[in-house]
Amino acid sequence: MKPPKLPVVTALVFLSLAASSAAADLVVNGGFEDPVTSDGPPFVGFWEAFNGGAGSSAANSAVMPRTGLQSLGLSIANTDNTFAGAFQDITGLSSGVDYIFSGWHATPSSPLDLTTEVRIEWRNSGSNTEISRTPNLNPIPTALYSTFDLTATVPVGADTARLVYAIQTFTGGAGNNGTVYVDDVSFAVVPEPSSLILLGAGGLALVAMRRLRA
Repeated sequence: MKPPKLPVVTALVFLSLAASSAAADLVVNGGFEDPVTSDGPPFVGFWEAFNGGAGSSAANSAVMPRTGLQSLGLSIANTDNTFAGAFQDITGLSSGVDYIFSGWHATPSSPLDLTTEVRIEWRNSGSNTEISRTPNLNPIPTALYSTFDLTATVPVGADTARLVYAIQTFTGGAGNNGTVYVDDVSFAVVPEPSSLILLGAGGLALVAMRRLRA
């Protein structure tokens, strides 16, 4: 059997390096296939749902998942100054590292008369206190699923990220009404530029390999 040609070896090396440096998703139940909870701590390994009472809700929904059988459904029904959402704590982080909190959201409401909020609350697990939080990102979901993403650096003193997606009507319009579905959420280290270069080079090597075989 002939040894693999150089482009084949190169492709395998590059793809192996890229795979080993790829950031793992740290979110548990990112697709909301398992039930969200509303029973208090611990908040690690679970999505904790919350809402402002009558006229607002946060729960699993089978109405329009992006993938799988369920998503997170958040609703406010013609109610002023209320909220609904879910959060999850990710522990074991190191200060100075960049992470990206991302996912998909959509709404059947037209118009959507409320405000979405995506943020990371940085916490210290030892003292159980909040160190700081990112400014709220206010992405606008559409009828078809679209992405949202928030990139931030772990601050000094923090080792935990509390990932929050919420809707609220404190800054909404006259109706203060709507539903938002959230699915396929992730939280991972931002890839270093060298990792992206390796991944691209590995793809080019595979193309070269196929051409040699043709």
